[in-house]
Amino acid sequence: MTTPLADYAEFAGKRVAIVEHMQNHPFVLGLHQARAHGLEVWLLTGDRSWYTHGHDWDSHPLAAAVDRVIDVDTTDLEAVLAAVTGDDGRPQVDGLTSFSDYHTVIAAQAAQRLGLPGPDPASVETANVKDRLRVALGDVPYNIPHALVSSREQLEEAVRKLGFPMIAKPPAEAISYGVRRVDDMAQLVEAWEELSGMRHSLRGQPRSGDVLLETYVEGVEVSVETMTVDGYTHVFGVTSKDLFGDPAYIECGHTFPVPLSDDERDALYSVVRDTLAAIGYRHGPCHTEVRRTETGWRVIEANPRTPSSCMTMLVTDVTGRSPILDAWLLTIGAVPRIEPVVHNGGAAVRMIYPERRGTLKRVDGVEAAAAVPGVQVLLHVEKGDKLLQRMDNSSCVGFTYCTGPDRLEAQALADKAAGYLDFVVEEDEEDAEQ
Repeated sequence: MTTPLADYAEFAGKRVAIVEHMQNHPFVLGLHQARAHGLEVWLLTGDRSWYTHGHDWDSHPLAAAVDRVIDVDTTDLEAVLAAVTGDDGRPQVDGLTSFSDYHTVIAAQAAQRLGLPGPDPASVETANVKDRLRVALGDVPYNIPHALVSSREQLEEAVRKLGFPMIAKPPAEAISYGVRRVDDMAQLVEAWEELSGMRHSLRGQPRSGDVLLETYVEGVEVSVETMTVDGYTHVFGVTSKDLFGDPAYIECGHTFPVPLSDDERDALYSVVRDTLAAIGYRHGPCHTEVRRTETGWRVIEANPRTPSSCMTMLVTDVTGRSPILDAWLLTIGAVPRIEPVVHNGGAAVRMIYPERRGTLKRVDGVEAAAAVPGVQVLLHVEKGDKLLQRMDNSSCVGFTYCTGPDRLEAQALADKAAGYLDFVVEEDEEDAEQ
């Protein structure tokens, strides 16, 4: 760790309920850190197998990281409320939240009903439903032209409006699921046929089958990590976003902090703050993805939660402030002391994807990777797991993570460590045919 972790003594004696959870190491680490400072954590979940993938719950990292697990339908607001309400009708928790894209709205609704701190549920929903964000931003120069199509017949009109290339995506999903670039009518029809058939989210919630089309904007993409407190948005800094690129847009690595000129930084921060103000987001973390184009910054998405893929670790190790813990401070009504944000050194993460589809037999090269100076090897697959079932961020099998005197040196070491890893699989019959 580059910078010592800030003191979070306000957690002592408080209790938070979390509606579902993110699975990777940084979020489990955040749970342990919060509990070490005295926070009691209840996990509300509708399906433990979502986390265990057939393995035993008691051996899962989350089982040891929370104080209580409550099995409840986390898509049912009344059920969530009942799970945290006592016989006297009062909440049994000091805060309630979620970092899961699929549950941030219901968590905000529950917190509002219970009179607990939280964001306006309408602002969270506007951010999560990507076409609503486009509508909310209107004709500002950092918005992107778009069309929401609900039938095959609307595709030609969308082409006349947007032209090629364009991005096709589900209006409400996460982990880059279904996102792709289309360059001609044949690709657009193919994307439409696939995406319009998605009638349930990855967590089982019903979907309309509408498809969001956006003008493709060329440029370097970054994300801005923020915490909005009582309407003012504090900025931790800017994270690089390395992508595999066309036709799908899957993240493969990040570094922090990205240096910008004063003018570039001021313009970027203004875009992010104005975006959050436009949707009425006044409370909580946000991970806003923005692309730098020849005509200025363009907002790709605003995600009202903490970032994934070890980005919270990047921020924490460079600034000493944990976005996860600061978000929970807000959840219990405390005010995180974020300013001034000071950057010390840099950090990088490389997301690891297997080269072959199949059932994992073993991982070679772990010792060599872990021996690279400053590197942590964080794997989240086990023998017997199925690899490369979809081409989106869910195919990531782990991370190599590194801190250093600057982000580029850390990146070089994380990349070096990743090069040692080899995921040995046994091809299933259907894998061999593909």
